Amino acid sequence: MSRSVAATTLIGMENAPPPAEELVILDRELGHLEARRAQLLARRAWLLDVMRQSAVAAQYPPSPSHPFAPPAARDASPRGAQNVLLTLGGVLLTIAAVAFTLVSWGHLGIGGRSAVLAAVTALALAAPAALLRRGLVSTAESVAALGLALTVLDVYALHRVAAPDTDALAYAAGGSAALAALWAA
Repeated sequence: MSRSVAATTLIGMENAPPPAEELVILDRELGHLEARRAQLLARRAWLLDVMRQSAVAAQYPPSPSHPFAPPAARDASPRGAQNVLLTLGGVLLTIAAVAFTLVSWGHLGIGGRSAVLAAVTALALAAPAALLRRGLVSTAESVAALGLALTVLDVYALHRVAAPDTDALAYAAGGSAALAALWAA
């Protein structure tokens, strides 16, 4: 250290508080600086977002009580919420059908389960036409998807009932090809 810097440092330290107090003061000031930095970074991010979406920013002007508030988030549309609920319902029904086919109703036997499953599949594949006539497009799509999933279970049940001794891999390939042709039709 040069002589003039050392002298200046010693002179400035004569009026400095004790090290413990100075450390508390420095920590408090650094905390204030960090809080202000976080505040400025959040404001900067919001401004960048506003600049990127200038059309959206014009639709949501800041309120006079909070001039720096970001625009309010829009709620999900009723149609979007309906589609999510219908999709979740269809998935749950498909899971229930799989459990029914593979596990439940053991006293019916595989033949009984196959007959019940075939009847439910026929109803699920016929229902979308009636639903479309009533204008329930999303519901018709969900029921049709359930019907298509049930056809996969029908192919499995048919294997277990009609051809249990055939090669499973060859049957799966043939069943998949038949389902693809049926679904395409």
